[in-house]
Amino acid sequence: MPILYNLGCKLNQYEGHALCSAFGDGAQVVIVNTCCVTREAEIKSQRRFRHARKKYPGLKLVATGCACLLHPEKFAAADQIISLLDRNKLIDHSFPKPERSRYFLKIQDGCREPCTYCIVPRVRPKLESKDIPDILREIAWVRENGFGEVVLVGANIGLYGIGKGRGLPDLIRALTPIGAGPRVRLSSIEPRFLTPELISALAGLPVCRHFHVPIQSADDSVLKMMGRWYDQSALGQAIDRVAAAFPQAAIGADIIVGFPTEDEKAFHRTYEFVQEKPFTHLHVFPYSPRPGTTAEVLGDPVPAAVKKERRLRLQNLIHEKNFAFRRGLTGQILDAVVERNSLGEMSALTDNYLRIRIAEPFPSGARIKVKITAALPHVTAGTAEM
Repeated sequence: MPILYNLGCKLNQYEGHALCSAFGDGAQVVIVNTCCVTREAEIKSQRRFRHARKKYPGLKLVATGCACLLHPEKFAAADQIISLLDRNKLIDHSFPKPERSRYFLKIQDGCREPCTYCIVPRVRPKLESKDIPDILREIAWVRENGFGEVVLVGANIGLYGIGKGRGLPDLIRALTPIGAGPRVRLSSIEPRFLTPELISALAGLPVCRHFHVPIQSADDSVLKMMGRWYDQSALGQAIDRVAAAFPQAAIGADIIVGFPTEDEKAFHRTYEFVQEKPFTHLHVFPYSPRPGTTAEVLGDPVPAAVKKERRLRLQNLIHEKNFAFRRGLTGQILDAVVERNSLGEMSALTDNYLRIRIAEPFPSGARIKVKITAALPHVTAGTAEM
């Protein structure tokens, strides 16, 4: 099996494993699947590439992914660079074989949103959507291979079906008859796509009560400068819609702190919004200018120390909210999928995104019921219900 260094988002994870399948089990090759969504991701990609070249001098070295497209000269030492277009052709009929209990299923690629800080539309501009029959066939394969969960992934899954006369709600309705198959989880979804139609379609599916929404900010002036499609009022309505339809749902968010026009008042509006709404998880990123984006001309005026302090404040807030969320579920019995980490330690991931430490032995990928017995600041414990 090829040796894989997989970096970046869930979509990139799918494509990296699918490329391994396309090369075949006997291929003597090292694949470095790069990412450039942040400056740190790009630096990490280059570091992994150098490590792979040094560690495996006798194997063919393949570089692919978004960072290769953005800066191919930095990966010129590769024996082969595979563009995203060529990679998509190679993996078109290959199912990935990930070493995990949950299966990331690519339904869509490409993004043309006008976000001023984001490099993704530059490296993945072509909108493509997998046909529904192909998705259903892949889910059947997933079920046959013992995966307990399917995560629908893409560059921007809300754009599914654009140009084909259908949308994400149509796909969700088509998945409803899967019955006893793996449960379904959405990956990150933009707030403007959390429409009543989508929420209604999801309610008819054994869907995980987990929504990760990249809000980025909750200050209207910052959102406008970011090129986002909504203001705080519309954002609040989307979050409230999810919370009302899916009680005890895990609601996560991406937030950028230190955007060039974010002053202390703007940050405070975001902080208060997170405090008020039922968020349970946050990914908080300090802003870093990306060459080639519209926002690059704004510079980087917010000091690193201020970004760090704002990030810490949000992280402390969400730690308290997450702890309260988990305590509130103590005693409940939840649907979960068994997973093992790289050390062989076993846990179960609930549909509403709680990782539960369990002692009972179960095969990886098994769907079980777990009773939450204790919620501590950094761990949640439970027992399997037979």
